[in-house]
Amino acid sequence: MDPKTIWNEKQDHPELIIRDAQELLGLDKYQLEILRMILLRRGVNKWFYARWRFVQLKHQVKDMLKRETPGTPRYRLIQFIYMPMQHIAKMSRWVEWGNHIHKKMQNNIADCVMKGRAL
Repeated sequence: MDPKTIWNEKQDHPELIIRDAQELLGLDKYQLEILRMILLRRGVNKWFYARWRFVQLKHQVKDMLKRETPGTPRYRLIQFIYMPMQHIAKMSRWVEWGNHIHKKMQNNIADCVMKGRAL
């Protein structure tokens, strides 16, 4: 897998992580349940759901933009909202977080490395 082929992988469901752990690590049912609870406790499930909701919202905003007359104040406002949403949705999937957990989130973000699509 590399920054280009990562786009071929399914995403957005915690059970995909569970299946990978079972296949690659040979976890038993008890260990898989523990992993499910870890994903839940760390907010992974919430963020998969939030990402799905974000994409739905982005589509709604895009539809609003299509219905507006280009150049109007309302069109520019919707475009102002839509463009960063589009940017976030299309950013690289290859994000490597640093191994150290900083107290300040900005320091954690500074440790991130993104490969593939530019931000």
